[in-house]
Amino acid sequence: MDTGQRKVVKMQPLIDIFENLDRHCGKWTHYFDIYETHFSKYRNKKPVVVEVGICRGGSAEMWQKYYGKGATIVGIDVDPNAFKPEHQTPGCIQINGDQGNPQFWKEFLKEYPKIDVFLDDGSHRCNHQITTLKEVWSHIVDGGVYMCEDTHTNYWPEYGGGLRTPTTFVEYAKQISDTMNKNYWKGTDNSPNNQLLAEHFNNLVGMHFYDSIVVMDKAPVIKTEIVTSTPI
Repeated sequence: MDTGQRKVVKMQPLIDIFENLDRHCGKWTHYFDIYETHFSKYRNKKPVVVEVGICRGGSAEMWQKYYGKGATIVGIDVDPNAFKPEHQTPGCIQINGDQGNPQFWKEFLKEYPKIDVFLDDGSHRCNHQITTLKEVWSHIVDGGVYMCEDTHTNYWPEYGGGLRTPTTFVEYAKQISDTMNKNYWKGTDNSPNNQLLAEHFNNLVGMHFYDSIVVMDKAPVIKTEIVTSTPI
């Protein structure tokens, strides 16, 4: 008898996919819950997924299996080792490109102008992370997610880092977080530089700071207002 109930298909957890990969992939254990929190909404939705830093091909394989049939998985790297045949994942696109070069992004984004999920796991250098975000953000679709991982390198001098060093990606991200509250700025807070930053990240609606990860959510700007439960 047809009860009208739909069968619920349980999707495989990302950690299970990771543990059964054919190709090498290295991740911190606490990353998987963060991935699931921010990426799961795009499973089986045919998203365009771009990752910087593909190493030996395991991550491309992982995302292909995670997002399902119809997903476009694009990996970017400058390491020749990443393009060896044994590191290729059939059905995934791998591109040789320098994430620290704005011109590379201009050319890349002509081919992939709309991105649902973006993951920066590239050089981990602060200036490269900042350049990548600046160039890519306007191409993240509404409802899309931008993630930069391994931001612990922002505290290491050899990557251009250091605690509260103004030129790190983490400090830049902290500045960006203020733009979500631009409607409440007063006086000198509305400087030209602050306004330019707010304009560029106008559709930023949420930021999440984790151990070694920064996540940014994009969505259309909505009008906010105060409501009351009862008349005053």
